[in-house]
Amino acid sequence: MGTEPFFSSRKKPRPKAKTFFKVLALAFLAIFAALALTPFSQALLAQENQAPNESAKPNLRIISLYAADTEILLRLGARDQLVGISRQETYDGPETKDWPRPPEFSIHDDVEKFLAAAPDYILIRPMHLSASPALFQTLEKTGIKIWSRQCTEAKDLFDFWRELGEISGKQDQVNSMIEEFQAKIAALTYQDPQNGQGQAQNQDQNKAQGQNQRPGVFLEAIHKEVKTFTPDSIPVWLLTLAGGRNVADDSEPTRPGQIVANYGPERLLEKADQVDVFISQEGPMNKVDLKTVKERKIYAVLPAFKNNRVYRIPEELISRPSPSLVEGLELLKGMIHPQK
Repeated sequence: MGTEPFFSSRKKPRPKAKTFFKVLALAFLAIFAALALTPFSQALLAQENQAPNESAKPNLRIISLYAADTEILLRLGARDQLVGISRQETYDGPETKDWPRPPEFSIHDDVEKFLAAAPDYILIRPMHLSASPALFQTLEKTGIKIWSRQCTEAKDLFDFWRELGEISGKQDQVNSMIEEFQAKIAALTYQDPQNGQGQAQNQDQNKAQGQNQRPGVFLEAIHKEVKTFTPDSIPVWLLTLAGGRNVADDSEPTRPGQIVANYGPERLLEKADQVDVFISQEGPMNKVDLKTVKERKIYAVLPAFKNNRVYRIPEELISRPSPSLVEGLELLKGMIHPQK
């Protein structure tokens, strides 16, 4: 009688060596194939279970270091997802009522403070990344997503909002917000007086004539260096919608991607007779009061100063790419065309 093999409880003839090794080889091949396919199978499973756009998952934890991003998320109904905000928050709307404000953060905080909040996303501006690259590189290595965006032109405004809608899972809400914003902007946009009926071919000429007859406006970004805004910036876009003519239409950005432009007193004085209205923004970029602006001697020759048409407007209403631009447009229109 042969010896009972370990893999069987029944007695049977001992297999020949050739057959035994063939079975053993096939077993090893099967085990090897299974092991080799395991990572691939896991990858496929993960891919099938993963959402098409991971950023669209709802209830992601977010730290916002830019007040415009915070305002947009609040308006979209994502306030419970905010686990950290900036130190420059100014938005105060119905969404902030009874809101237990989360902790404030800045680029000067250490990595441990950010990690303690356990964010999925940190929203920043390119200037933050330039100022503290090591901080955000370290945070990104821990698995936190760093979203760095700068919206400086009106043509990019809605894409900017849509990206925030995707991150917070509020795509439907962002579409409603855009529609409401467009309707309000259209209702507030200044209409130039019609010069007769005119023919269709003269419409462009009549439009240009109407714009040339608008009050000339100098929009001051930074008082100390007599800086203004670039012609394609959001503040100048609002100024135009409000029925003003940008006196500094020849300005150029101080640096690529910036909306602030050097202008200087000499260039402004060359166009002194065109400055019917002078508007200075107030906020972190321009910390001066109206009295200080009016006392600047070089401005005394400007018609705006002679006729007491010098104004201040909050920075967050004209420079931040948020729905509060509607309020900025309404204020600008009242300053440029007070009789309307």
